[in-house]
Amino acid sequence: CTALHNTAFEYANTDDFGALAEIVKRKPHCEQKYFGVNNGQTYTLVNTDNVEQKYEFSRLNLRTLGFKLWKEETTVQSLIDEEAQLAVFRPNPSRRPGFKLHDADGRVIVDGEPFMLHIANYEYDPESEMDDEYDDIPEDERQFYGKEWVKAMSSADQRPCFVNGALHNGTRFHAETIDGIMYIKNENRYLTTHLDPMDDYLYSDVGVPAKDNRIQIHYAEDGNIRLSAWGGRTYADYEWMGDEGGMITFDLEELYLGQSDPLKLRIVRL
Repeated sequence: CTALHNTAFEYANTDDFGALAEIVKRKPHCEQKYFGVNNGQTYTLVNTDNVEQKYEFSRLNLRTLGFKLWKEETTVQSLIDEEAQLAVFRPNPSRRPGFKLHDADGRVIVDGEPFMLHIANYEYDPESEMDDEYDDIPEDERQFYGKEWVKAMSSADQRPCFVNGALHNGTRFHAETIDGIMYIKNENRYLTTHLDPMDDYLYSDVGVPAKDNRIQIHYAEDGNIRLSAWGGRTYADYEWMGDEGGMITFDLEELYLGQSDPLKLRIVRL
């Protein structure tokens, strides 16, 4: 047993939560209300007095959950109740058999067909310093502001940025299907992400992404698309970076889950 960041680690060769609870109870200096079980990619938080009451979460949002547990009012049951309310904001990780990319009108996008991506629910924050220029735009032109396709490169690290409501990194996008998996490409670069809470932005990179770096596409009720990491538990959203633009992030730590309508992208045929 060792101590790290005020945490006691006990190595056990059993998955009997009742037996693990008894180990916790024999350690009076440890938190007695709950204990965590490391399953590798996921963790299980268990009520020490009722091991049937358990909450499973990803290692990616371990830090976020740690802050919640630091608050005295957080319990295993309160986390279970909160998850039930947040379920409507989570993507369905299951793959759709025979997935086809189509626009909001239901027309299928075939491999190689060029299209653009506009942010369908793009809004300006009137309180933001980034939106000062918005006030100078005539009323009759504001409805078009944020809709134009602006050619822009973000930086050398190839993070596609959105500028004035359009996602862009070089030129146009197209789909490519490989071994039954459909990828979105920008020229010869695939849209991808990093399974890292500290670097969970949308990237474009050469080479077919590994499974953990794939982008999963989901259809919203209006026919537009949402993005998530492959099998991810949160939708992508946009993050302001300045000058009416920013980057796309996957919020792997779930810092903003349920706080706003997640990013929706509109496929615009060329």
